[in-house]
Amino acid sequence: MPGKELSRWTMAWFAAALGFLLAALGLAVLGTGGPGGWAEGGALAMVHLFTLGWLGLAMQGALIQFVPVLVARPAALPGLALPALVLGVTGVLALAGGLWSLTGWATGVWLLQVAPVVLGMGFALVLTLLGRTLLSGPGLRACAPRAVAAALGGMVLVWLSGLGMALALAGLAETAALVAGGLGLHIVAGVAGWLGLAAFGVSYRLFAMFLLAPEGDSRLRRAGFGLSALALAAVLAGLAALLAGWDGERWLAGALVAAGAAALIYLADIRRLWRQRRRPQPEVNMQMTRAALAFLAATVLLMPPAFALGGAWAEAAVFAALAGWLSTLTLAQMIKIVSFLTWIEVFSPRIGRGPVPQVQDLTNARRVRRALWLWVAGAGCGTVSLLAESASGFRLAAVLMTVAAACLAAELLAVRRLSHLPVALRPWPRPPIFVPSKDRSQKDDSPSPLRA
Repeated sequence: MPGKELSRWTMAWFAAALGFLLAALGLAVLGTGGPGGWAEGGALAMVHLFTLGWLGLAMQGALIQFVPVLVARPAALPGLALPALVLGVTGVLALAGGLWSLTGWATGVWLLQVAPVVLGMGFALVLTLLGRTLLSGPGLRACAPRAVAAALGGMVLVWLSGLGMALALAGLAETAALVAGGLGLHIVAGVAGWLGLAAFGVSYRLFAMFLLAPEGDSRLRRAGFGLSALALAAVLAGLAALLAGWDGERWLAGALVAAGAAALIYLADIRRLWRQRRRPQPEVNMQMTRAALAFLAATVLLMPPAFALGGAWAEAAVFAALAGWLSTLTLAQMIKIVSFLTWIEVFSPRIGRGPVPQVQDLTNARRVRRALWLWVAGAGCGTVSLLAESASGFRLAAVLMTVAAACLAAELLAVRRLSHLPVALRPWPRPPIFVPSKDRSQKDDSPSPLRA
C-alpha cells in the first residue's frame, strides 16, 4: 500500500526511550519519589525522565514511523529525525539535571534555563517533520491523523507551560502562578493532550492492522475527537487565565470532564473494533493491550476523586495513566513494531529467493507475555500503593517494573539480533541494532513493501 515507509532512526528513538525508562525506574527503586514525595527535585527529575524521556521519545519515534502510513504520503523532511532525537535526548538530560539542582546543587540551576530551549528546538523539528507530512495530502479528513495533529498541539501546550514553570523555578520569569496553579493543566496537556491523543491516533491504525479489523471513521470516533479538542482548548484557556491572574480551576475541571468522556468513547470504539476483528486469536501484543485499556478505564474512574480530593487520589490517577495505560500500551506495541520493521528490513527483499520466516518467529511470545504481565503487576501495585500511601509498596512496584523493563529490553535486543531464528535462517551480516548502517542502498525513509 502507498505511503508505508521505513524511517532509518526508529530503533534509535526506541533505544533512547528505553534507556530513560530504566534510568527513571532505577531512581524509583533507590527511593526517589513515592507517596507524597513528588515535589522535591530528585522526584521531579525522575518524573520527567519517565514522561519526556521514556514516553515522549517513544511516541515521537513511533509517530515519525507511522504518520506517513496514516496519510499515505512519504515522510516530509526525513533528515530532521536524527537532529530532533539528539536535541530531545540532550534536552531531557538538561531538564533532569536542572530539576535535580533544586535539591541543593545550586551550580546546576542554569540547566533549567537551557533545557526548555533545547527541548523546544527538538519539538520544533518534530513538529515541522510531522506537520509537513500531515499536510502533504488529504489525510486530515480522517480522525486518526487529526488526532495526531491535535496531539502536536498538546505538545506545544506542554512545552509552553513547562517553559513558564522552569523559568519561574530558575528565578527568571514572573510565572509563579503556573507553578502554583498550573500543574494540573500541565499534566492534562501532557497525558490527555500530547501523549493520549497521539496514542489514540496511532492505535486506531495499528489495532485495525494487527486485528485485521475494518478501518474507517465513525460517529463515535468523531465525537471522541471533538471532546479531545475541547479538552485542549480548556487547558489553553486555563493557562491563559492563570497568567492573567485569574483562577484556572474551573478550566481544569472542564478539561478533565472532556478528556474523561473522550477516553470512554475511545474505549467503546476500540471494543467495537475488537468485536469486528477477523483475526480469531490475537497475538501477544494485542492480548496485553487489553490490560493497558483496563488501566485507562481505571484512570477515568479515579479522575473525579483525584480532582475533588487531590493528594493520593491524584497521584494514583496520574500513575495509572502513565505507567498503566500509556506504558503498557507502548511496551506491548513496541515489541511488535520492532519485530515488524526488522522483518521488513531483513527479509522482505528475500521474498521469492528462499525460505522466509514469519514476523512472529522473531520473538519469543512466552517471554514477552511474562514480562508484560510483570509490568502490569508492577503498575497495579504502584497505583494501589499510592492510594494506600505505602512507600514500601511503591518501591516493590518499582522493582517489578524494572525487572519487566529489563526483560523487554533484552527481548528487543534479541529481535534485532535475530536470536530466536534457526541459524540457517539468519542472514549475514545481521541488521544493526539501533543505529542504521552506512549502507545507503536503501535510502533514508525509502518506500518498502510494508504489509499487514
